[in-house]
Amino acid sequence: MWQRPQTVYLALVVVLMTLTLFFPFAFFPTKEGDVTFYLFGVSKNTANINTWFPYFITVALSLALALFSITQFKNRKRQLNLGKINYLLLILTVAMLFVDNYTLAKKLGIDEKDIQYGIGMFLPVASFAFIFLANRGIKKDEELVKSVDRLR
Repeated sequence: MWQRPQTVYLALVVVLMTLTLFFPFAFFPTKEGDVTFYLFGVSKNTANINTWFPYFITVALSLALALFSITQFKNRKRQLNLGKINYLLLILTVAMLFVDNYTLAKKLGIDEKDIQYGIGMFLPVASFAFIFLANRGIKKDEELVKSVDRLR
């Protein structure tokens, strides 16, 4: 059903992951100017620095899984499995974001304390929390259906 709370949580995941496409992950202040780390790599690439992890793929997959999970309201087990896969994608994305942030800081010769994190860094973490809430709601629905089946 479309009016369930977990559908709202999954819709919030879709919104947050869409916003991740537009907001930068971090800013690195250098002598030549700020270097911005965003979804598709690094801007102002004067030092010829690259990230090696394809964030646009994991963010797009997470967004697609959340959208697909919304449409699978009749199959709660599939929704739970999609949520678990989305957990893994978001954990991978967040872990690689931190690794790349510190790697870029070292390559640019910047102290890790000087990194200014953008809002894009925190949106996948918030998405993780909403996927957790959605999965919890889906499990409650599954338990409710099982308890009603026992009464029959």
